[in-house]
Amino acid sequence: MYSITDFNIFRNGEQGILTTFVRDPHNNQLADVYATSKFELVDISNDQILLSENFSPDGGTYVTHQSRGVYQVEIDTTVYKKEYLLALSCVMDGETVGYNTYFKSVSSKHFKYAAILRGYVDKAQKSMADYIENMDREGEAPLKLFFGYADANLIFYLERGLQYINFIPPYTVLNIDLFPFNHNGAILIDAATIAALEAQGIFSIDSDYDYSLGGNSMVIDHYTKLSNAVAAIVERFQKAVVPFKNQYLTKGFLLHQFMPGGVRDMRFLTALPSGFWSRMLSGSWG
Repeated sequence: MYSITDFNIFRNGEQGILTTFVRDPHNNQLADVYATSKFELVDISNDQILLSENFSPDGGTYVTHQSRGVYQVEIDTTVYKKEYLLALSCVMDGETVGYNTYFKSVSSKHFKYAAILRGYVDKAQKSMADYIENMDREGEAPLKLFFGYADANLIFYLERGLQYINFIPPYTVLNIDLFPFNHNGAILIDAATIAALEAQGIFSIDSDYDYSLGGNSMVIDHYTKLSNAVAAIVERFQKAVVPFKNQYLTKGFLLHQFMPGGVRDMRFLTALPSGFWSRMLSGSWG
């Protein structure tokens, strides 16, 4: 058995639809399950199975069969408000394939911040025209427009960026919903941008291209440009995040019990800077 894991994010209070495309492992074509298969909904926090059923090639109670090789499960996030794994164990021709989807429901703030992050890292829609697929049509093939990042990608980058902020001393446990975005949102967006461009840079390691033959050359170098952009944002982020985190320092207090005539007390009083007591008293009652 082998498995494929996807991910998705829903907004709290909506009816989410998780779609699984089941493919024949021999030819990678969409195909219905060959025999009775199994569906489970798992609470990630404790591995508790909340829903479970066997379903046929035509679906079942929770799993609906939409078309050849396409199965869907409807998730009510007014009931399922945490993190879950939707696991389909699909019996195919000669083997069992696991199609897993990690998903969770989040507040609308996550989608607001994702839209702001998209406006920063993903402003331009990409266009793609498949002329071969549409060669029998009259005129130019229609353009397909799409963004480079889905909402789920951007929300994961926001969460990773917040982890960057949290583990810079003083350590904090800020979350997306409680982050002071109105005043310090630029810090979170910078941190999320670092995470997004880092992921894009890892992808570019495989996709960049350097070819030369007979005096002709072609170079596609995203990684260097991304690295330079990330370095500039990291520098700005480091300067901004330290004073932001200093707001969360615990100030504490000093308690000293005097013993009349003690040598240690005399040393303590001698070591105090000029004006110490006046500043302390004014700070206590001012």
